[in-house]
Amino acid sequence: MKLDLNRLLDGAGDSVVVTDDVDLSWYRHRGMAPFKAPVRLTAQAKSRAGVVSLDCTYRYTLELVCDRCLAPFSREITQEASHTVVRALQNPEDQDDEEYLPAPDGFVELDELATNDVIPELPSRSLCREDCKGLCPICGCDRNVTPCQCRQEEGDPRLAALDKFFE
Repeated sequence: MKLDLNRLLDGAGDSVVVTDDVDLSWYRHRGMAPFKAPVRLTAQAKSRAGVVSLDCTYRYTLELVCDRCLAPFSREITQEASHTVVRALQNPEDQDDEEYLPAPDGFVELDELATNDVIPELPSRSLCREDCKGLCPICGCDRNVTPCQCRQEEGDPRLAALDKFFE
């Protein structure tokens, strides 16, 4: 969806609010699709003294797999991002400038904006809960569900001489 900000950029309007669903189901993270449902975007554009600010709120549910116990889980996220919309950048070489969002024709592509705001903020590591105990490295049972009776080796056997040193 394209958001028309021409009136605001020309100073004729006060504010615009739009809501849109953005489909990010094409995105793959570690071979899995974390977006099963669309991302809900609410964008509010305000014009003050010739400057247009675009405040975006994203609401979505991530379908992830825990990095410790491999259990699937969902996490609801609300994320906010703000942008300053301009018709053109002062220095054309600064196309990757994150401070300003150029809109030469007065339109902002909301799908592209959501992709650029949401995907870089995805967690690099996913845990089903903060105190996840993970899988037993010997028998493979989920230590969050059942206690494991496997004997855990204490440290690296190559460093056993150091243990004797501190006795």
